[in-house]
This record gives sequence, structure tokens and C-alpha cells, in this order.
Amino acid sequence: MLANHLNDSCFAISDVTTCDFSDLDLLTNSGVMNRIGKEPNDRLLKFIESGMGIQQRYWCTEKQNAYTLAHSALSQLVKRNETILENADFVIYAGISNPFPVTTLSARLAGELGFKNASCWDIKSGCSTALLAMQQAISLLKAGATNGVIVASENLSRFSNPDILQMAMAIGDGAVALHITNEKQWQVKSCTHGTDSTYSSYMRVNGEFPIIPTDYDQSNYYFSFSNKPEGIEKLSFYWQSSLDELLKSANIKGEDISHYVAHQVDESKNKAISQSANIPTNNVALNFSHFGNMGCPTIFINYKNWIEKPSTSFKKNDYLVFHAVGGGISWAGICAQHL
Repeated sequence: MLANHLNDSCFAISDVTTCDFSDLDLLTNSGVMNRIGKEPNDRLLKFIESGMGIQQRYWCTEKQNAYTLAHSALSQLVKRNETILENADFVIYAGISNPFPVTTLSARLAGELGFKNASCWDIKSGCSTALLAMQQAISLLKAGATNGVIVASENLSRFSNPDILQMAMAIGDGAVALHITNEKQWQVKSCTHGTDSTYSSYMRVNGEFPIIPTDYDQSNYYFSFSNKPEGIEKLSFYWQSSLDELLKSANIKGEDISHYVAHQVDESKNKAISQSANIPTNNVALNFSHFGNMGCPTIFINYKNWIEKPSTSFKKNDYLVFHAVGGGISWAGICAQHL
């Protein structure tokens, strides 16, 4: 596990954009059931909405994938600030559902959109990938970079087994792009990233690439699960322990957090984790009901939704916590204080 005090590291999120969700299919709970060939029933639909806390989500059309979503999000960012094409020092792509597994998507995106001087690289670490990318971006800023871009995207609906309803009903597709600069807006107090590789097979797509047509079996390209009860138990454990470690490293308590922005697996679990850490309920960002679990873009789409709320404002000395845990099992966190 990596755990650091980086009190001399500062950063700003100068802008954040998403893919154009109006281009995707908007699905209600009954819409997902119909899409995957299951018969909706009132009892199940009630549980999905009240128990899991999801009402709708966006899924890719047949012609869309994680790359087209990333291109959409980054295009929006460039349109709002074309100077990053000349000035960005790096472009980092975060995601696990890359439709071109031998292609560096960051370089392809940078080439197609016209970035001139950016160092391009991809990163993959499950649902904590985008947050790990931010940690790496902050390290680059500390090393002398002036600004750069993170783009995260996932098309998890394409890999969701229709026979595993808990996942099929919870996931959505999406993408987000962030402009990160070395301005002194937030000062990093602590960060952490870790992996329990014992559970690397807990959640996995077993199919290999390139696909051999004569051996092709669709089920090999769905997420599969092993040791599921134990894996779920460990996932919950690391949600709590990684948050505890992050706050301990920053020398703060849960009640000190003004803005808790986390990856989301379902609304009830996120509320339970924040409550167990004594984070005030009103300080917890939630958007699961409208987007579901989009994999690694979730946390920063959640952040965008949070900062656009009329009630959100950042005050001097506010603590902001980014926190993500996912199947794999990997986790990541950043605790920062507003300057």
C-alpha cells in the first residue's frame, strides 16, 4: 500500500466536463430489465429503486464504446479551453474497458484532437483508476508540469452478464475529462492507494484478446465473480479501512470533512460508509440514482454534480476527500485542504 503526506503538493481542478449523455440510451429500471431479456416485476423494481437507490442510468448504443465516450468528454473540455491543445504537459487516460486493448487511448485522443506537446499514457486499476490518475497528475505537477488532462471512460454495460442482476441493474456507462493545473487551490494532506491481489479474480472478464472466432463464447466476455461472499466482505472492509487510513494520515476526523466525494456501488453502501466514519450527511456527494456505477469515471462525474449544486461552496480550510474502492480489490484516496 502507498500512503503519503504530500503537504507541499498543490493542485486545482480548473474545469471538468462529461460526455454528451443525450447521445446515450437513457434507461429506467424496467428499461434495463427489458433490454437484458428479463421480465420486470413490481417487487424487484421496488427493491432496485429503494434498496439500491437507482432510478436511471445511461448505456451506450451499439455504435458507442469507451473510446467514443472519452472522445466526447475530452472534446467538450477542449471546446471550452483550446489553449490546452498547445499548453497541456500530459494527457492521462483512465479506464478498464478500452475497446482497443493494444492502443494507447491517451495518444489516440491527443492525436485526433490536436494536442501538441502532451506526454500521453494510459492507466488501469479498476474503479480506483481515475483517482490513481489524479495522484499521478499531482506528482507531475510537483515535478514541474504546469497543467494536464485526465480523461476517464467506461462501457461496463457491454461486459455485464444479464444473469447477474445485481451488477446489470447497478452499472451505467459514462466519461469525464478534467483539466488539472498547478495553481494553489487545494493542498494535499494525504493520499493512499493499495491492492489486495488475493482477490484479483473476485471480479474478472476471462476472455482473451485477440478473439479467435472459432472459440468465441459470449459468456467469456462478461464479468464473472469468484468467492463472491468473501469478496463482498473484503470489499466492505477495504472501503472502511482505506478511509480510516486516509483520515489518520491527514490527522483529521470524519466530522472535519466538508466534501466527501466517493466512487459509488450503490447509494445505501455509500451512506453507510460515510455514516460509520461520522462524515456529516449533508457533506456527502451522491449521484447514484441518476447514473449508477460507471466504473472509474463515477467519482469525478459525482464531483461535477456536487460542485454544480447551488448549496456547494468551497471555503478556506475546507477538507475535500476523494475516495474509491472497487473489485480487484484496489482502493485510492486523496485528502486535500482548501487554501
